[in-house]
Amino acid sequence: MSLLTVQNLSKTYGSRKSVDNISFSLNAGEIVGFLGPNGAGKTTTMRMIAGLIRPTSGNVNLLGKSVPGNTLREMGAMIEEPSFYPYLSGRENLDYAAGMHGGISKGRVTEVLEMVGLTARATDRVFKYSQGMRQRLGLARALLPSPKLLMLDEPANGLDPEGIAELRNIIGNFGEQGIAVLVSSHILSEVERFAPRILIINKGQLLRDSSIHASVTNTEAELTYRVETQQAVQALDILKRESWVSRADLLPTGVRVVIPRSGAYRLAPLLVQAGINLTELAKESETNHAGDLERLYLEVVGAQAQTGSGINA
Repeated sequence: MSLLTVQNLSKTYGSRKSVDNISFSLNAGEIVGFLGPNGAGKTTTMRMIAGLIRPTSGNVNLLGKSVPGNTLREMGAMIEEPSFYPYLSGRENLDYAAGMHGGISKGRVTEVLEMVGLTARATDRVFKYSQGMRQRLGLARALLPSPKLLMLDEPANGLDPEGIAELRNIIGNFGEQGIAVLVSSHILSEVERFAPRILIINKGQLLRDSSIHASVTNTEAELTYRVETQQAVQALDILKRESWVSRADLLPTGVRVVIPRSGAYRLAPLLVQAGINLTELAKESETNHAGDLERLYLEVVGAQAQTGSGINA
């Protein structure tokens, strides 16, 4: 049985559909990236899952029971920028949240402060915290009830590169502990590193639900070579006829060619067997396509703009 099931969920404000009939599910320990432009419906979806607003239609089930309900106690959420009592310390804010929830020990407050790296600043008043520190405190508050489902809305806001790397490791550990995580983020390169599965939403419609590995193509690194030869024009013509060659450009003394790494062993034999005399073959650079998720994202959102409909996959 899925830990979380979202079925035909919709939310309408007047004549505008903020969320339009979306369905998906999460299993225990699954980490899912929730992607989409500003105003796509991500936060509204998360707020409905958390029981903060009621859907116009559809339903949400957590641990087999309808939301809102008692199972919400098994959920932790940081939705939109977290707010706190500014003249209380970080620990005091968490103590208050723990008391409101009930059943959370003082030891758990200490534990979550350590998990997010705020132990040394726990007694500082929150108005002295940077935005990144408030984000960390928001994550700590979401972790207080030892949730089975954790929802994080742009958790990396305000974090420096070191903080983002730490957050990535923290989120990865949640999956190992059996916690399901739904995390929205605009930092696609980070999502690609910690979320094996993605949901892409735009204009309230779920456009893609699949694993990153199944969705992202052409992840192979590309190599750029400089081919020195007095037969540059002939070499260029040969290379441009090959479908596996990504790009070939004429140089004053040869050709610059871009090929996938898997084609590297084919380059020299192709030219030599065609009668091209090589004076030098040198690798200039290697490009790893960490941005492939970004290209997929733009393609999916762009396809919706052209067709006006979702392309669930």
